Amino acid sequence: MPKVACVQLNSQTDILANLIQIESAVKTAVSVGVSLVVLPENAFCFGKQSLAAQYFHALHDWCSKISQHYQIHLLAGTLPCPFRPNGMPVASGKFRQTSLLFDPSGDCVARYDKIHLFKATVNDSIASYDEGITFEAGNEPVVAKTVLGNIGMMVCFDLRFASLAIRLRQLGAEILTIPSAFTYATGKAHWQTLLTARALDSQCLTLGAGQTGTHLINDRHRQTWGHSQIINAYGETIGKYLTKPLPNFDALPISQQATSWLDLNENSTNKKPDNYQLINYQLIIADFDNAQQQIWRQNMDLMASLRFDIHNPC
Repeated sequence: MPKVACVQLNSQTDILANLIQIESAVKTAVSVGVSLVVLPENAFCFGKQSLAAQYFHALHDWCSKISQHYQIHLLAGTLPCPFRPNGMPVASGKFRQTSLLFDPSGDCVARYDKIHLFKATVNDSIASYDEGITFEAGNEPVVAKTVLGNIGMMVCFDLRFASLAIRLRQLGAEILTIPSAFTYATGKAHWQTLLTARALDSQCLTLGAGQTGTHLINDRHRQTWGHSQIINAYGETIGKYLTKPLPNFDALPISQQATSWLDLNENSTNKKPDNYQLINYQLIIADFDNAQQQIWRQNMDLMASLRFDIHNPC
């Protein structure tokens, strides 16, 4: 049966440093037989959306090369995309929070634009969050058909909306991917519960790949929860954590190529506080037992019992 993995990152504004972490994680995942790697939200640049958007095409190509070089399916977290799926530019200088899926040939086989944008008041150093200032919401649920199974794509705040998970199941999803960057406060309160609930709602293997630790954004520091998890369709937390020291830069050929197009002067990390420590990537790895998942679905056929006349999923 195929192995799947979430990558937990502590991404910063330094794109090259993030690419090194990502390629290292993919390299390790492939070495233990993983077929699908899921990155967290804002994996490539945390906090400077305009900077990341300038590199959208270059980062798209970088992900394609990673997938092809390592012969793996890559769910590339999210990237701020300046254009809609139809090619038209996003209005008012905003972006779409876009999640891309690449196959082992390097082809981008699916694009999902985050439907539910985060808007909340949180008891932390940021206090008020409103993604609608920067992003335009997507409007189409996406399920990608792959040799591993049908992958329903969600992003972070989408996790709070059971209707989307159920709609993805209705469209044929067998796996849910949820790249995220939950705040420390909301993650501590709700992350595990929400992941488990969505796995049970949809009867899908659910992969929650999260950001973790302190992120340095200009003069403010943001804390994310981490605790990346893989939950099976029966609501059980599965998977093992794995990490390895970063290899030498010479052993990361795709990241080396990025130095040819990155502006290394612009691509610098903010000044670090005295107590700051880099958090290395972590992998959470599990088997996808689709045969067992089908048994659970047959034994409790939620789709047959769902009253669409009363509550129709979005």
